[in-house]
Amino acid sequence: MLSTSMSDLLDMKMMLLLQSEKVMYISKILSCAVIITLLSIVFDKDKTSNFFVWASLTAFSTLQFSRQSKVNFNQIIGNVIGSVIGIVIWVFMTHVSAHLYYINLEYWFLILGIFVTTLLCIMLNHSEYCGIALSSFLIVTIYDVAHHTIEGALSRIFFCIIGCLIAYLVDLISRKLEQKFHIIIGEEEP
Repeated sequence: MLSTSMSDLLDMKMMLLLQSEKVMYISKILSCAVIITLLSIVFDKDKTSNFFVWASLTAFSTLQFSRQSKVNFNQIIGNVIGSVIGIVIWVFMTHVSAHLYYINLEYWFLILGIFVTTLLCIMLNHSEYCGIALSSFLIVTIYDVAHHTIEGALSRIFFCIIGCLIAYLVDLISRKLEQKFHIIIGEEEP
């Protein structure tokens, strides 16, 4: 009789652990990592495109710990805004730098891009993705100017969109599984 009640207690503890919001979050993060890894193996065997890095960063920052919050699409919007402004500033810098050899001119273009990126996010009433947009802007202008290519910026936008979509699908599937198996997740502190 004692072994049965101990077994029942262990079963209940295991069931509570599996229903933990922390376990669900870890499962979603690992699911994204596995999917992105498989896509990287198939489409980026030589590891030349940085797909794994950008898709992973986007997927991980897109997923939300709290079950009350859904996937954070600010990542895509911020990346697109920052990258597009970065591309425009990059084109200006490339054009002007070919005619003027004043080395500090790039810094003034960076300040202009930071201003325009911040202003656009504020004007769109979405300051929550301003940091992401500024990061994208700086990555595009600094990395791509140094490498004299715009392909990286365009690829990065595409990879971030894929990462966000993977996170959305993983979150959607996990919510459907929770409904199907009647899993009740209790809110926990992160």
